[in-house]
Parts: sequence; structure tokens; C-alpha cells
Amino acid sequence: MIGRVPPGMLDEEKALQKSTFPIPPDDLIGLTKAWIASAADEEPADWLADDFRFVAPVVGPFGKDEFTDSLKSFELKKGFPELLSNYHHFRVDPFEPNRVWFSIKYTGTNTGQIMGRPATGKYVESPVQAHSVTFNERGEISKLTIGYVLDKETGNTGGLGGVFGLLYAIGYGLPFPEAQPYKPSPLYGTLMQGNKAIQSFFKSNSDAKKAIQGFLTSIGK
Repeated sequence: MIGRVPPGMLDEEKALQKSTFPIPPDDLIGLTKAWIASAADEEPADWLADDFRFVAPVVGPFGKDEFTDSLKSFELKKGFPELLSNYHHFRVDPFEPNRVWFSIKYTGTNTGQIMGRPATGKYVESPVQAHSVTFNERGEISKLTIGYVLDKETGNTGGLGGVFGLLYAIGYGLPFPEAQPYKPSPLYGTLMQGNKAIQSFFKSNSDAKKAIQGFLTSIGK
């Protein structure tokens, strides 16, 4: 079966060849890696465009100043001095050829004080998360998205990405629903339980299933 191509498969190389964006894909990936590396500098260069926007699953959009201030407030470097982001899978979006997607997976231990609270010594392993950086034609970053979890069943952050996930994993989860593991609403939970019950009934009672299908067919006629 190997070698078969699913219907609707996008030819990514062909799509990128149609791009009119002046910065080539390889250079965009290089810019993205250089920007990430610059975050470790004592005085990081300003890569952000004046119209920069930061967007996360439940946070933002933030402008340039608000984004910079929010990073300082969490003091992540103090709380996780040896945190690894494990950056991988850099690629240019074939639909938005000025956008670079990449993945991260946080691993590390909370060995320092964070948000005025003592170190817990707890180890963190996040799910893999999708991030993206969008550039303008001058090579400035016009948009940053982070924290989009790809599999909420992995890691020990309760399925949460970004800062919320790191804090939850060390027992310092913030006190609002968006910073806690997902729980279905009472209505949605009831509907899902009802759906499971109906499916189980049909699977265990073939005669009832045939009778209902016959009834529905007769109504249709």
C-alpha cells in the first residue's frame, strides 16, 4: 500500500514556487532560527514590526508593547533556568509563504522561584506544540502564534500549552478555567454521555437497531 497518494494531496513544492513573497523559504527559516537564538542575548535586537500581533489559544491578540510586558511578568527564566524548548520541524506554510511553522516540546525542572513562589523541584514535559512566525517584506515579525497543543494526552501539563501548561505542571496553575485542563461543560458532557449510551445500545442489540432502521425507512417512504 506504500506509495499511494490520498485524494486532495497538496504539492507543497509547487505551491511555494508560485509565491511572490521576496524572501525565499530557506531564508525565512533561517530568520526564524536567528530570532529564536537572539532571545538569549543580554540585549535582544528588536525584530517586531510596529503592527506586530501575538496570538495564543486563549490569550491575545496582543500588540508589541503588551506582549513584551507580559513575558517579563512570568519570570520563566528564573523559574526554569535550564528549560529546553526542543525546537524542531521548521517549515514554510504553502498557503501563507511568509509564515514559518515549527514545533516545540518543553522539558525541564522548576529549580528557581517563580511569580514570588518557591521552587517545587517538579519536572515538566509538555505536549508538542505548534508555533508560527509571520514576516513582512522587510524581514520583521508581524505575527507570532504559540502554544497550540497537538496531542493533549501527552506530557504532564494537563494538555495545556505555553506558560499555562508549565505552571499547571508544577502545581501553580492559575485560578481560571482557561489555565486549567479542559473539562466539558455540563450540557456538552451530558450530550456526549447520551451519545455513548445510544451507540452502546445499538452495538449490543442488533434487533433493536434493525427495527429502528426499518421504522425510519418507512417514515421516509
